[in-house]
Amino acid sequence: YYLVEPINTGNFSMTFLTFNTAFIADDDVDRSSEVFENFLEERKTISKRLGEQNDNSEFEEESAFSDGYGGTSQDVLIPAFIAAYSGKSGEDVSLKNFKNFIPLPNWRITYDGLSKLAFVNRMFKKFTLTHGYTSKLNYGSFTSNLLHEKDNSGDAFSRDLTNNFVPELSIATVSVTEQFSPLLGVDMTLNNNMLVTVGFKKNRNASLSMSNNQITEIKGTEWNVGTGYKFRNVRLLKKSADLDTRIDVGVRDNNTVVRRIVENVTQLTSGQRILSIKLTADYRISSSLNLRAFYDYISTKPFVSNTFPTTNTNVGISIRFTFSQ
Repeated sequence: YYLVEPINTGNFSMTFLTFNTAFIADDDVDRSSEVFENFLEERKTISKRLGEQNDNSEFEEESAFSDGYGGTSQDVLIPAFIAAYSGKSGEDVSLKNFKNFIPLPNWRITYDGLSKLAFVNRMFKKFTLTHGYTSKLNYGSFTSNLLHEKDNSGDAFSRDLTNNFVPELSIATVSVTEQFSPLLGVDMTLNNNMLVTVGFKKNRNASLSMSNNQITEIKGTEWNVGTGYKFRNVRLLKKSADLDTRIDVGVRDNNTVVRRIVENVTQLTSGQRILSIKLTADYRISSSLNLRAFYDYISTKPFVSNTFPTTNTNVGISIRFTFSQ
C-alpha cells in the first residue's frame, strides 16, 4: 500500500518587528543597502547551519556554502531575509519557516500630558503627540512540495535542477511590511481656536520572490502640515454664518528598488516626489445647506528618466443640500 502524505496549502501573516533596520538609509547615488548586503552574507551562516543538520550535506570551503544549500536555495533565502530585515544574526533566526514563530507586538501611543505644563497651557487648549508602528511578516502562498523526499533519518535528499535540496514547502513570496503612521504627529489647538497638525509618516515594503531570486523594496516618507480656523458670523449672501477654513500641505517621496540576488545588482525602477496642497472653505448657510469653495493642487516630480513631471489642479465651488424628514 502507499502512504499518502497530506498536502498543506495556504497563506501566513503575523505581527513582526523590523524596527532595528527601519532607519538604515540607502546610498543616495547607487541605492546600495546595508540591509541587503547583510542579507547576502547571512545566507552563508544559514547554509552552514542547515548543512550541519543534514547528513546528506557537506560544507564547501571554497564557496562558503553547504552542499545542497546554495545561495539561491529557498531554505537559505527565507531565513536570511528574515534575519537581515529584522536586524538579527543568521545564528539566531528559526530555520523552520513560520512553524516556530512568535507574533511580536505592534503599538500606537497617544500622549496629551504636555498640555498640563504651564508654558504650553498658556498657548494651547490642546497639545497631543501621537506615534504608531505596525509591522507584519507575510508568506504570500505556500503548498506542500511533492518532489520533497527524506531518507530514513528524516534528512532531505531529493534535489532540484540547481543541485539544491527540494524544500518541504514551495513558497512563492515572503515579505515584510512596515508603517510608522505616524512616526511622530502633533495635534494642536491654540487658545484662539486655530487648529494646527504636523505629522511625519514612513513606510517600507520588502518582498522576496523565489521565482526570480530578487528583492523588491518600496519605501516612502511623507510630511503633512495642516491648519484650520473658524471665522464666526461672516456675512455673505445677506446672511451671517460661520466660515470653516482649512489648508493642508503634504510632501511625499516614493521609490521602488529592485535588488537582484544572483547578480548583486540594485536598480531604481520607479520613484517620485508628490507635493499636494488642499484648501477648503465651508460656509454653512443653514442646517441643510452648505456652500464649499475648494482648491486642490498636486505636482509629481519623477526620480527616473522614463517618466515625466505632471501637475493637476482642481478649483471649484460645490453646494450641498441635505434633505431631512
